[in-house]
Amino acid sequence: MSDDMDIEEFVKKNKEMIEAILKAQKEKFKEKAEPQKQKAEDAVKGMISLILDPEIQRHFVKAGMEVLSGIEEILKKAPMPDKMKETVEKACDARETFVRDVMCEVNTDCKMKPKKTKKIDVE
Repeated sequence: MSDDMDIEEFVKKNKEMIEAILKAQKEKFKEKAEPQKQKAEDAVKGMISLILDPEIQRHFVKAGMEVLSGIEEILKKAPMPDKMKETVEKACDARETFVRDVMCEVNTDCKMKPKKTKKIDVE
C-alpha cells in the first residue's frame, strides 16, 4: 500500500511535468506517423487507380468471358441426357442475350444491337 501512496504523491507533485512529457511524446508520435500515413494513403490510391483503369478492367472482363465460354463448351460436349443438353443450350442462349443486352446498353454504337424494323403502311 505504501508504494501506491508514493506513486500517487509523486504524480500529484509532478502532474505538470508528466503532462508535458506525455504531450511531447504525443507530438513526437504524430510527427513520425504522418509520413507513414501519407505513404499508406498513396499506396491505397495507387491500387484503386489500377483496379479502376479501364484497360485493366477490359482484360479481366475478357478473361472472365473466356472462362465462361470454356465452361459453356465443356457443358455442350459433355455426355449427358438430352433434357440436360436442352437446359444447357437455353442457359447459353440466355447468357448470350444478356451479354449482348449489357454491352449494347453501355455502347451506343453496338454492332450486336438487334435491328429495329419499321412498319410500312401499304394501304
